[in-house]
Amino acid sequence: MKFIDYRDEILFEHRFWLQILGDHSRFILNSLSPEEKDKIQTANHFIHLFDNLLEKARRDLTIEEINSLNTSAYNSANNLRNFKLQILSQQLAGKIKINLPPTFINHMVNELDEYLLILNCMMNDHSNLSHPLHYHLLWLLDGSGHASSIGSSLDTSEKALIKVSKKYAKEFDNLYLKSNEFKGYMRTGLSDFPALHKLNQDADLEMNSFKKFLKELEKLILDKKVLGTLMPLTTDHMYREECYYLTKLSKVSDVKSSECDPTKPRINV
Repeated sequence: MKFIDYRDEILFEHRFWLQILGDHSRFILNSLSPEEKDKIQTANHFIHLFDNLLEKARRDLTIEEINSLNTSAYNSANNLRNFKLQILSQQLAGKIKINLPPTFINHMVNELDEYLLILNCMMNDHSNLSHPLHYHLLWLLDGSGHASSIGSSLDTSEKALIKVSKKYAKEFDNLYLKSNEFKGYMRTGLSDFPALHKLNQDADLEMNSFKKFLKELEKLILDKKVLGTLMPLTTDHMYREECYYLTKLSKVSDVKSSECDPTKPRINV
């Protein structure tokens, strides 16, 4: 891989993922009970750590600096993974006070594992691109979780928005189940077939629609026109992830590149 290609690809991944992990650390911090003093301290540590790494990733780095960033990011991501799994383990045993459901934490671990996989590939000079079904199985499940989380975070008076959220959750669940079946079809030795092309197009269409919904919802939140516990960072975070999914999908399928930037700076309000 040419240096300029490698540099652009790895910095794109870092600029997306390091910001996502900084978001995750914020979500954990904001959901912890004040009694969880040690974990609050740890969450704050990760916020500062990933913010600093993100700042480095946004610079014009040399190959030596990129290699150093790769190592720091990999080690830091592994440490955050252990922290998330510790929280999840204590949740399942009823030994922690945190206002995030276990599946939310579990999905954050899934995302982190994807970053570690990408880093492993690129640090060993392998392609970081995967089959379309890989992205569907990760991000459609994630999208369903996003839509369900929105529905449960809206005030019960927001019936119309809750209904829309549930519709997206159901659509993503259906596409996820289809993707899981298609993964089994690949045991035939076929990695490409017409029904897969349609799945790619359907996922692209549904996720682009969801992105539009997220932007509309974010504006309502900022204008104080919707009731509930949703924060602007939550919808902004989800939007960047859906954008990343479609960006990666466009590189390995016939869907068009999404007109959005998954590395754009997080909303600051």
